[in-house]
Amino acid sequence: MNYPAQHLWTDIPAGIGQMLQWLRDSENSTPETEWRSESAEDYRFYAGDQDYDYVVALLESQKRPTTTFNEVKPKIDMLVGLAAQGKRETTLVPVGGEDEALSELMSGVLKHYRNRLNLGRKELDCFEHTVKSGRSLLYFWVDTSNPFKPEIKCRRVRGYNYFRDPNSQEYDYSDGRFLFVEKWLPEDEIKRQWPKFDISQAQSFGATYADLPQFFNEARDLYRIVEGWKYVYEDVVYFVNPMTQVVESLSPKDFNKFVMTMNDQGVDTSQMQRAKGVKKIPYYMIFSGSTVLEEGKSQLQWEGFPGIEFGAYRNEDTNAWFGAITMMKDPQRSVNTMRRQLQHLLQTLPKGILAHEVGAILNIEEYEEHSSEPNFHLEVAKGMIGSFKFVQQPNISPIYSQFDAISSQSMKDASGIQDPLMGIQETGREAGVTARMRQETGIAVLYLLFSNFQESRHNATKLLMSLIQQYVTMPEVIRIEGEHGAQLVEINTQLNRGQGGFNDITAMQFDLAVEDTAETTTMRMTIAQILAEVNHNNPGSIPPDVILEYSDVPYTIKQRVRANYESQQKAAGEQASLQAKQIEAEVQIKQAEVQIKQAELEIKKAELALKEKEIETNRMDVLLRNRDKPEPVMKSGSGSGSGNGNSNNQSTKKKVKRS
Repeated sequence: MNYPAQHLWTDIPAGIGQMLQWLRDSENSTPETEWRSESAEDYRFYAGDQDYDYVVALLESQKRPTTTFNEVKPKIDMLVGLAAQGKRETTLVPVGGEDEALSELMSGVLKHYRNRLNLGRKELDCFEHTVKSGRSLLYFWVDTSNPFKPEIKCRRVRGYNYFRDPNSQEYDYSDGRFLFVEKWLPEDEIKRQWPKFDISQAQSFGATYADLPQFFNEARDLYRIVEGWKYVYEDVVYFVNPMTQVVESLSPKDFNKFVMTMNDQGVDTSQMQRAKGVKKIPYYMIFSGSTVLEEGKSQLQWEGFPGIEFGAYRNEDTNAWFGAITMMKDPQRSVNTMRRQLQHLLQTLPKGILAHEVGAILNIEEYEEHSSEPNFHLEVAKGMIGSFKFVQQPNISPIYSQFDAISSQSMKDASGIQDPLMGIQETGREAGVTARMRQETGIAVLYLLFSNFQESRHNATKLLMSLIQQYVTMPEVIRIEGEHGAQLVEINTQLNRGQGGFNDITAMQFDLAVEDTAETTTMRMTIAQILAEVNHNNPGSIPPDVILEYSDVPYTIKQRVRANYESQQKAAGEQASLQAKQIEAEVQIKQAEVQIKQAELEIKKAELALKEKEIETNRMDVLLRNRDKPEPVMKSGSGSGSGNGNSNNQSTKKKVKRS
């Protein structure tokens, strides 16, 4: 559902009327008014203006010192320096192994644009003003003055120059209904960008609508231009794209056009999954008074407002932001009061009183004027040495110094900035481990502040990456990353077929995650040392190019090392090729020898077979000859068995013959 577009001014169109009412409500809300009052005083405290005007006037009337002992500024500077010293940068890490090529490619492009936009410095500026006042805004936009080459830009918006939804509770402002960013510009600059802008309308708007925000500063002759953002809930159709298998959403009208286009291309959309739903879509409007200069649907693929808020601490009762200075103001006032009192007492406290009889001091006038000089001498009348004495001055109560110490410690406790973080040694002798543990404990007290800073930087990285994916073309990506980038594109295409690759905006949702990295000189040297040790333990495992990438050596030396490495690789390749040829020749010789041996073995087998055949032939001949020979006639008595047989045969023959 849409937020109601009703307002109290019937002669103002509904769209601009709703924006004016939201802007007025935000300006007059308790969180906004409280923050603006506190933050203005916080900035004055940081600059050393720590007293109300009536306090200064009263002190001057009493001829008391108005000295300011500013202990706020060094503590705030320490917090900002602590954030800068860490030099944390955001990078992209893969969710799975198949996303490593895409992660490396996008991380390289992200680093290029972070350096190009000087985003690290702008993030640190936002943190600085967040610590001082409680909030700041990092605003992104796309400069389309050259329509053929859109340019991504960003800037820090002062807390006074933007207005937020007073009912928003989420740190990432995802529940905010609107956001207003203002600029005060002279007439000529407005006319260059919006030639039809009616200056008289802006001048008379404040007089016509006294209860609405003002858009003309007569003293500075500047006009207020407001860029407002809001959410509109629209009916959409969610569907699974049959070409990419990715869930997308379009308005019903655009979805029907999409289906017709797919059908014309021969794609079957009858089985395409689809469902009606509602989507929160950001809209923008640039206006001044009741004049709308530009308006429309956001052209960014980012689903939220193009501003990332940096916050320090939040008052849950009033929902107002506040910074580290807010908690130090009362102890700082106590420090100023006590030290001014001590200073006043030291200036007005009577010194030692000289008591003497009349005529005892001969140079009394000289004493009154020059008694503080180191070479002054007092002349006493003869015989009057015992006629004068000095009365000791009263002592200052130690309660002043004790209360001053309590106030100073209260500032440290309230802000979390203890002496170890400031580099102040507390004891004469202290082990290094103990000092480091105390510092780490002190930093832990500041967790909430630096955790918010980290989350804001991560949100800014996601927004920037979304703009890069939308407006940076693949040829530009390859130009940024060079030949290595082209290889990564090819690898990612092979590993993730059917996906959109670099310009796929869903990659930040499923394939990549945002993490911190410390890209400092010390870290680079550490990485180079680790790589060198690995290469030393496993020679040749790390190419010199990888080690040189993290080594801060002159470019000419890197080129000489690369050239020497390439020549060594070339010589090693030639030597390896020669050795391979020699090995191949030796293998061929060995193979020939094996073939000869095999041939000799075959010959011996054949000879053996012939011999076996010859032996078999001879055996058969012997058998045949033995078969053809007649059986020999056996003589009687040649054997007992045979003799008996012959005898029986002969007796049988004789019997036959007789018959």
